[in-house]
Amino acid sequence: MGLVMAAFTQPIPLPTSVEMVEVLAARGAFCFAKDLSFNKIIVEGDSEVIIKALNNGGLPSSSFGLILKDIKVLSSSFGKVLFSHTRRQGNRVAHGLARMACNFAHFLSWMEDVPPGVKEVYLSEVIK
Repeated sequence: MGLVMAAFTQPIPLPTSVEMVEVLAARGAFCFAKDLSFNKIIVEGDSEVIIKALNNGGLPSSSFGLILKDIKVLSSSFGKVLFSHTRRQGNRVAHGLARMACNFAHFLSWMEDVPPGVKEVYLSEVIK
């Protein structure tokens, strides 16, 4: 229905690559959704390599292969999972949350809402 169920931001210390940030963020999203007892989840990402790897069973020899495997195991506990590639300009809310993570030392979450600093971006996406 397009409603916000939950949002979170969490710093990722010393990531080794953009792809590593993407897989760690995806794993965090799965853990968060599982803690909230969601049954259906859509994971959107702007890294085509990572989304293809998640859809096709991973890249076991990559530096993040074990994390991709972990995501696949986590995904089996959901009724429906969809991995979807979106272009960076279509992922502005996630980008805003990621930028916010730089300002916080800990995990922060919002239920049925998005944080104030991202709300304008979210509302502009909904109105389109």
